Amino acid sequence: MEIPESKLIKSELILRDMDLSQEVKMARKSLVRWLALSLGIISKNESRQSVLNVLEALLYYHLKEKKEPNYQDLVDYFSQNNIQMNEKTIRYHLTQLRKMGLLDDSRGTYRFSGFQYDNLSSALEQTYQKRAYLTFFNIKEAISVLEKMYEEQR
Repeated sequence: MEIPESKLIKSELILRDMDLSQEVKMARKSLVRWLALSLGIISKNESRQSVLNVLEALLYYHLKEKKEPNYQDLVDYFSQNNIQMNEKTIRYHLTQLRKMGLLDDSRGTYRFSGFQYDNLSSALEQTYQKRAYLTFFNIKEAISVLEKMYEEQR
């Protein structure tokens, strides 16, 4: 049974404050996983690799190739790196990243929200700060309404 409040949730904002150890910094896959955990893309103890593969492909095109990849670019990346991914899985993860507000889809190409090829970390920070601001805007309004209700009870 669905809880009625669940339909009020527009999105979730999960950020994790994690140690960035030297061990993590030694391997690209470890850094991609760390980033996915830190940004709330995956949950702790997540064992599935598919979203990490999609994230790694997006990072490759944005940071190395300096281009906004299209779907076929991602398929080519997986093929070149011997990663087995079916179309449904790839599209599912792209959709989930868009729903999280991390990815924009324009004319069939994908880019991290707010990213202009100079500073991905700043783009991600701005994306999360904007989402946090919008969330706290409503929280402040709710607290204000509660304050008035409690004052009226006196």
